[in-house]
Amino acid sequence: MIIFMGNFNIVLYGDSNTYGYNPFGDRFNNRYGNVLKRKLGNNYNVYEESVVGRTTIYDDIRSGRKSIETVELELSKYNKINLLIIMLGTNDFKIKNARLSSELEKGVQTLINKIKEFNNISKILLISPVLLDENIEKLDSDFDHNSYILSKCASVIYESIAKNNDLLFFDAKTVAFVGEDGEHLTEESHIALGNALAHFVAHNINT
Repeated sequence: MIIFMGNFNIVLYGDSNTYGYNPFGDRFNNRYGNVLKRKLGNNYNVYEESVVGRTTIYDDIRSGRKSIETVELELSKYNKINLLIIMLGTNDFKIKNARLSSELEKGVQTLINKIKEFNNISKILLISPVLLDENIEKLDSDFDHNSYILSKCASVIYESIAKNNDLLFFDAKTVAFVGEDGEHLTEESHIALGNALAHFVAHNINT
C-alpha cells in the first residue's frame, strides 16, 4: 500500500532507540520522533519505521531485523520521502555482529548503497548512534568491551560515509546518552535529540 503524503515528509528508520524503547516501563511517549514532530509543526509529517533489534546487514534470531532484507518493503510504501533519517548501529555493536571498524563501516555502507537505489527519497540524514556504557559487558551479555570501543569510533566512520555519499550527518552522542541499562536512550535524551534534530532540519534543509 502506498501512503500518499503532502507537506514535507520525514521518515525515521531505526532500532529500539527510534522506537522509544524503555527498559523499565512502557514505550516513551516523548521519544525523539514525537519531539521532532511537535517542534517542526504542522508543515512537516514525521513517520517512524522502527524495530527493536534492527541491524544493518546482520542476522538476528528474530525475523524482520536485518535491514538489508527488509528496507525496500518498508520504505516503498511511501510515495515521497523528502528526508530519510537513519539511526542504526547499536545492534551492530553486539558480539555476534561487527567486531572491527571495517565491519561496522561495511554494514552501514551496504545499507546506504541499497537505499540509494530507491527513487522516492530526496535527502538522507545519517545519524551515528549514542555511546554505549563503558561497562556494557556487565549490563548485557550480548555486548563486550569491544562493543563499547566500536561505539566510541562510530561517529568518525559514519561521518566519513556521509561525506563520501553526499549525505547529511549528525552525531547523536553530542546531545544524547544511554540510561542505566547501558544501551537505550533516557527520556531526557530523547527530548534533547528531538530538539537538536528539529534545529538541524530547520537550518539545513530547504523545504
